[in-house]
Amino acid sequence: QRSRDYSIADAYRQDAKIVRYEERLEEVCHKIRHVQRKKIFKEKELPVAFVTFKSRWGTALAAQSQQHSNPLLWITEMAPEPRDVLWRNLAIPYRRLSLYKIGVLAAASLLTIFFAFPVTAIQGIAKFERLRKWFPPAMAIQLIPGLGPIITGYLPSAILSGFIYIIPFAMLALTKISGYVSKSKTEIKASNMVFYFLVGNVFFLSLLSGSLLDQLGESFTHPKDIPSRLASAVSAQADFFVTYILTNGLAGFSLEILQPGLLMWDALKSHTWGRGKDKSPYLYSLPYCRVVPFVSLTILIGMVYAVVAPLLLPFLIGYFFLGYVVFINQIEDVYETIYETCGQYWPYIHHYIFLAIVLTQITMIGLFGLKSKASAAFATIPLLLFTLMFNEYCKLRFLPTFYHYPVQDAMRNDELDEKNGIMEMNYRNALDAYCPPCLWPANFTTEESSSTHPLLS
Repeated sequence: QRSRDYSIADAYRQDAKIVRYEERLEEVCHKIRHVQRKKIFKEKELPVAFVTFKSRWGTALAAQSQQHSNPLLWITEMAPEPRDVLWRNLAIPYRRLSLYKIGVLAAASLLTIFFAFPVTAIQGIAKFERLRKWFPPAMAIQLIPGLGPIITGYLPSAILSGFIYIIPFAMLALTKISGYVSKSKTEIKASNMVFYFLVGNVFFLSLLSGSLLDQLGESFTHPKDIPSRLASAVSAQADFFVTYILTNGLAGFSLEILQPGLLMWDALKSHTWGRGKDKSPYLYSLPYCRVVPFVSLTILIGMVYAVVAPLLLPFLIGYFFLGYVVFINQIEDVYETIYETCGQYWPYIHHYIFLAIVLTQITMIGLFGLKSKASAAFATIPLLLFTLMFNEYCKLRFLPTFYHYPVQDAMRNDELDEKNGIMEMNYRNALDAYCPPCLWPANFTTEESSSTHPLLS
C-alpha cells in the first residue's frame, strides 16, 4: 500500500513537472513570436497581399479582370490554398519574374544538352559493333560466356535510369528559383520540364544515337524523308525500349516501395550536418515531378511502338498494372497530401497524349513508306490533320476551364452557401487562413502540433 502511494505521488510530481515545462515552453514560444513580429514590422512592406471577399462571385470577377490601364501596375490572380503558398517567393518583385524564368529555361536547356553525352555513350554500349569500333578492349567481353548479352541488353537501360533519377530533383530545384508562389505550380512546371527532357534525351536521342547517328546530316538536308527515317529508327530500337520499360517496371517500382534514395539521404544528413539534431518527423508528399513525366513517357513509347512492335504492349500492360498497385499503396499509406491538385495536371497530360498520337501517326506514315505502301501513307495524312484540329478544339472548349473560375458556378455556390447558412463562417475561416507562418499562434493543447507543425518557419 505504501509503495502504491509513493507511485501515485511520483506520477503527480511528474505531471506537475510536465505542466511547468509546458508553461515555460509557451512563454519562450510567445517571446520568439514577438521578436519575429517586431522584425517583420520593421522591414519594408511587400507590394503583395491576400484579399478576402465575402462571395465567390466577387472573387472571380476581381481575380480574372484587369484592374488598371497599365497591366503591370496591379496584377490579380486566384490565390492558392493556404498550405500551398511559398511565402519566400512572395518577396520577389513581379518585374524580375521574367528574368528568373528565362534563366531557369536556359539552365534547363543546358542540362538537356550536356546530358546528351552520357545518353550517346550508353547507346554505344547497346550496339556492340559500335562499342568495339570506339573502344577496342571491349572485344574481351566475348571471352566471357553470357556477359555480352547482359552488357548490350540490360546494362544500357539500367545506367540510363540511374542517370535520369536525379533529373526531377534538379528540375524541381530550378523551378523553385523561378518565383512561383505555390508548391503546386512549382511541381507542375517541373513535371513539364522533366517530360520534355525525357522526350528529348530518352526517346529521340536514343533513336538518333542508336541508328541515325551516321545519317543525321541527311535528315536535315532531306526533311521529307524524316518520317521514313523515324520509322526505321523506331524499328531498330525496339529491343532497347523493351528493356527500358522492364527496368523501370521491375526495378523502378521496387525502389519506389523501398525508398533507398530517401534512406541514404537521411543517413547522410544524420551523420554530417544533421548530427545530434532530432530527426524530422514530417512526411513527404507524392513526387509528381518524378511520377507524372515517367508515366507519360511510357505512354508515348507504348503508343509509338503499338504500330511498329506490338510485342511491347504486353510489357506495357504489366508496367501499368504494377504501377497502379504500387502507387495506390504509396498514396494511401506512405505519402502525405500537402495540397490539392484540383485537376491542374490534366491539360498537361492531354498535351502529352496528343504529342504521342502525333508521333505515332508520323511513324505510321514513314512505316507505310518503307513498306512501299504509298496509298496507305497518303491516307494517314488526313488522320494527322484531324488530330491537330481536334487538339485545337479541345484547347478552345476545355482549356479555359482549368485557368478560369466561371462566374455562373461561383454564383450558384454562393446561393447554396446562403441557403445552408455557412457564408459568414467561410469568410471568417478565409480571413484567418492566409497568415504567415511566423505569425501563427502557438498551440500546445493538441498532440498533433508537436509532430506535424514546426515551431519556427
